[in-house]
Amino acid sequence: MQKEYVFPCEQCGAALSFSVATGELTCPYCTHINHVERAFTQVVEKDYDEALYRLKHLPQQPSAVTSSKCPACAATFELQENIHASVCPFCGSAVVNEVARYRHIRPQALLPFKISSDAARKIFKEWLKSHWFAPNKLKHYGAEESTLKGIYIPYWTYDAQTFSHYSGRRGTVYYETQTYRAAINGRSEVRSRQVQKIRWTPVSGNMSRFFDDVLVMASESLHYSLLQWDLENLVNYDESFLSGYESEVYSIDLERGLERAKATMEYRIRAAIKRQIGGDRQEITGVETAYSSITFKHILLPVYASAFTFEGKVYSYVINGRNGAISGERPYSIIKIVAAVTAVVAIAAALYYANEQGLL
Repeated sequence: MQKEYVFPCEQCGAALSFSVATGELTCPYCTHINHVERAFTQVVEKDYDEALYRLKHLPQQPSAVTSSKCPACAATFELQENIHASVCPFCGSAVVNEVARYRHIRPQALLPFKISSDAARKIFKEWLKSHWFAPNKLKHYGAEESTLKGIYIPYWTYDAQTFSHYSGRRGTVYYETQTYRAAINGRSEVRSRQVQKIRWTPVSGNMSRFFDDVLVMASESLHYSLLQWDLENLVNYDESFLSGYESEVYSIDLERGLERAKATMEYRIRAAIKRQIGGDRQEITGVETAYSSITFKHILLPVYASAFTFEGKVYSYVINGRNGAISGERPYSIIKIVAAVTAVVAIAAALYYANEQGLL
């Protein structure tokens, strides 16, 4: 059965939204601050194998929801199945969709929004101006021309102990002197130069590493990754934090998330192996990795997401709701790029000519 939640003001009963400024549920009408209870107990890692076993023996999830009824004004509106929290388009009441949030693994913790929407718009505007290759008209583009939306995005974090056996070879760089003839001022002269060579030695070994909180986005909706998160400030999950924002449920399940986490771990393992091989050059010909003691957490992280249209093309971007880091697309000026490339080529040609004429 579908169920939505509103968060009424303790003083006047109006719908509340979470305030970045106060860190509380603040009433937009009577300004009364409604305290949000925070639980700072340690977020417990869950055993991956045990959770996977339970998931495979649980009933199927409910089907998608096509409409929702606001409990405040009784209006009926569409609320997609993957949307956990949103607002009523008629009265602005914050709602949480019970059916949408129905996932066998519930969020354990979240990072509340720390950057306000006004601050996010300012960050967006400065970001547009900061790019040298941007069209001049873009610098006058207003942040108000894009619709900024605060969203809690689902993530997985994975811990794992790994043991890897590898084989490869270590390269040691050395130089040999080589003579050659060159035309200098119309005359043929014998010159010498140092030619780089590499001496390779076969190597093999073992690598043991523990990975903590490898972060994997559990949503397909965003195409940009904001990697810097202060996960040490996670608070226990409370729906009050979602009031006034949208929130998604995970679409990338626990198994697929682990596959992506392993890809990240593999990349870091290979980098560590190269450091262990040492030398001037490293080549890895084979790696076999065993994973054990795998645990996970399901958390929500805050972002502002939006898109803007410039000269008929849509560009999307996201802003980290904690530290203001921004990532996304923006237009480039072909004229500026061509001018820059032309200048670089001209300088390179001038340097080459001066060198050939013995002026350098």
